[in-house]
Amino acid sequence: MRYHEIKYHLTFSLIAATAVCWLSVDANACPFCNATSQTLSEELAAADVTVIATLEKPAPTADLNDPSAESASDAYTGAIFRVQKVLKGEDRVKVGDEIEVVYFGADPVDKQFLINSLGGEKLDWTTPLPLSPRGVEYIEKLPSLPANGKERLKFFMGHLEDADPLLAQDGYDEFARAPYQELIDLKDDLDREQLVTWINDSKVGPTHRRLYLTMLGVCGTAEDAVMLESLLKYDYESMRPGIATLIATMGVGGSSLGMPLVNELAHADVRAKQQCLDALIAAYLKLKGPEGLKLVEERFLSNPQAEYTQLYSTIMALRFHGEESSEIPRERLVKSLRLLLNNTEIADQVIPDLTRWEDWEIMDQLVQQFKDSDEDGWIRQPVLAYLLTAAEQPDDVGTKATAAVEELEAIDPTAVKRARSYLSFGLMARGGGSVAPVEEKKEVQNVEELADESDTTEPIIPEIEEELDPQTGMAVSELAETGSVMAKGPLEVDSEPPAPSRTMIIVVPLAIGLLLVGLFGVMLRGGHSTS
Repeated sequence: MRYHEIKYHLTFSLIAATAVCWLSVDANACPFCNATSQTLSEELAAADVTVIATLEKPAPTADLNDPSAESASDAYTGAIFRVQKVLKGEDRVKVGDEIEVVYFGADPVDKQFLINSLGGEKLDWTTPLPLSPRGVEYIEKLPSLPANGKERLKFFMGHLEDADPLLAQDGYDEFARAPYQELIDLKDDLDREQLVTWINDSKVGPTHRRLYLTMLGVCGTAEDAVMLESLLKYDYESMRPGIATLIATMGVGGSSLGMPLVNELAHADVRAKQQCLDALIAAYLKLKGPEGLKLVEERFLSNPQAEYTQLYSTIMALRFHGEESSEIPRERLVKSLRLLLNNTEIADQVIPDLTRWEDWEIMDQLVQQFKDSDEDGWIRQPVLAYLLTAAEQPDDVGTKATAAVEELEAIDPTAVKRARSYLSFGLMARGGGSVAPVEEKKEVQNVEELADESDTTEPIIPEIEEELDPQTGMAVSELAETGSVMAKGPLEVDSEPPAPSRTMIIVVPLAIGLLLVGLFGVMLRGGHSTS
């Protein structure tokens, strides 16, 4: 097999592996923040035995300089813990039992830990999790909480930004995984003043800040909309005159070495103020409604100085409102997104949204953009996906789109063939459909499968989809971190690669998945088995 064929199959296998992962997990990540870890409740549910135990005897350490020493010659023995409370698996372990677990921490004797055991006839303990006294109380309450609903969230709301990092993180993870409707139900119990304080606190991390912005969008007031608007208006251009004066003054005083630093600090301040821009815009529009789109369009969509990541964050916010919220009519959002169609850097990210929202009025414009693009232009695949989807519509729309596909097929038959192949495997968005989720990476935000509008199980940080790159089929956020093969531009091949086989689509990701499961199983084996 030639090099370009190998490269093509590898790329498509990665796409398929991602698709398999999408289909194998519940839609529970958020587009405006990272889902960081499994919740403690989920860990308890997955375990066969769960105990709270105290450290009785640390694991012995071997003296490597003394091979005759007993600690070096004997078989390894783990740390000894004494069970203080059994949360799950009373038939396997009793209070007062001693258990041996691999643990190398330097904690004092009598320190309390949460320890789980997973499966098997013999107990196989995972790595102990150190607990504060408040952490013990917290975990003891988890089994008695409602399985879902706003009463469950009210408990975790009291631990957001908790002084105990474990409790703060678990509280956040519970909110990030909860259905969006539950947050709406919680509206009257949300402390908007506290949310505003956290949003403006530089010590609050971006992941948590995204959650608080989303919560403020539910319970905020007109006063909060003004505050969010001031953050959106804060930009480098407004500071330029003052910065220029300061730099000139420094030059006269002989301090020219600090000029670049002043300039960079100004840019950094803007980035800090507009951190989590996707959630910031979404919250602002939630409170401001259609009227707020004017500022968003002027500040970002129509601004030639706007950065790519700013435009992408804006698209994420508009997708949220188009799929998960009712404050702004979708027809108005469509007009905003159309402003990016002539932006060659990001037009390919907008077309799939207009396809799902069945904006067939732009068909002539897209056909012309296809004709004007290079043979390997990135816009060609999303345009073809748009037309192929439109061709399935009844009456004049379908007839016109079918004719357009035939016209473009005469210009670039391989692109049409590839687009049909991608659509057949569900790797491109269709009108009115939903799209599967992928993980956020760095500054380009992640996106998720949108729940049906009648579904009440949307996540609190609502799920929106990330566009697949039209040339490689990979998520845009993945392209931001991959190597030169995935740099924006065409794959260099000396001939058209063969269409991917169904065997390649199914077998390769399955093998990768089994390997990952095996590695995960090894990592979970945290200690010696005890009966």
